[in-house]
Amino acid sequence: MMMVVMATTAITAQELSTSVSGNATLLQPAGSYIFYGDQMMNKKECVEFLSTRHQPAYEKFQSGLKCTQAGWWTLGAGLAVDLAGSLLVAYGPIKDNDAMFWSGASFIIAGGLAVLASIPTIYIGYGRMNQAIDMFNMSQVSASQAYWTIQGGQNGIGLALHF
Repeated sequence: MMMVVMATTAITAQELSTSVSGNATLLQPAGSYIFYGDQMMNKKECVEFLSTRHQPAYEKFQSGLKCTQAGWWTLGAGLAVDLAGSLLVAYGPIKDNDAMFWSGASFIIAGGLAVLASIPTIYIGYGRMNQAIDMFNMSQVSASQAYWTIQGGQNGIGLALHF
């Protein structure tokens, strides 16, 4: 019996014509749904699912979820600080207030740094969530079954057949 294990963000719910029994797949573009057999779960249900079935994957998924949330909050805060800085920079010359202009410029720099910091934080969080699904999938596959994985490294992305 050959079992296919998929862990990729390139699949949408419409492309998943038949569910793979016993394996989870993280689907980012389709609203972050997770499929398990014929069941569709959101992130909260997935956390509960992993907490009862695979503790290391549960901890990794929780870590990724927290990291992703922190990244989104940092992005929002950075954009808000950027907006406030832009308003101060625009309003400074109108009031002929040089201090308002320079404080606005420093707000823009701080907001830009927060936005830049949020991008890898979000990326790392989603990566950890994908790794948690991979951990669960690998625990469900016995050594005698052949399976496919999509792997990424420094040299690019590749499809690997394990048997």
